[in-house]
Amino acid sequence: MASMLITGASGGLGSVVTDYMRANAWTVFTIDRIDGDLSSALEAERMITAIPADVSAVVHLVGGITAGKPLEETSMKEFQDMVSMNVVPVFNVLRAMIPRFKALGYGAIVTIGAQSVVHPVANRAAYTSSKAAVVALTQAVAEEGRPFSIRANCILPGTIRTPANLDWATGTAADEWILPEQIAETIHHLCSATCGISGAVIPMFAKGQF
Repeated sequence: MASMLITGASGGLGSVVTDYMRANAWTVFTIDRIDGDLSSALEAERMITAIPADVSAVVHLVGGITAGKPLEETSMKEFQDMVSMNVVPVFNVLRAMIPRFKALGYGAIVTIGAQSVVHPVANRAAYTSSKAAVVALTQAVAEEGRPFSIRANCILPGTIRTPANLDWATGTAADEWILPEQIAETIHHLCSATCGISGAVIPMFAKGQF
């Protein structure tokens, strides 16, 4: 039975992805905030060392967003916080996982960007640039991984219909948001042994979101 690591598994998206993968015959190991801080290279290494060596996929769902501001009102700390929240954990997790995939002889990586990477919106420069870095990092890993049968792809979702997002939804807007189950299905395909896709940036926007 194939096994994978999911980070951020208890979140609104992560819980759905975790359940979907388990329902589709994957053994799933999880890392969440309570387990440690993935923005720390040492903690990331410690947590990943604890999972079995034959894990053949990693789905990185850790990330976040803070309230948007115009660029000139965004402090350096706020910008660095976005980088620490969205980029550094990806770097630490992949840096720890890639040697394991090389030893295994293959591996699949899925990361999460954001719709705003390709359709930027006002007052989210810090968030958008941090997610753009996630895309670039994932594509770089895809190129480095090709000789070792390591694949890496990044999904760019629009607003996801999670309980947290539904709390601030107004009117019928949420009816058109992308479902976590749709993202889970795409992740499942990208991690499957029969999938040959690598280096892809995959938009997943709901109707009305471009």
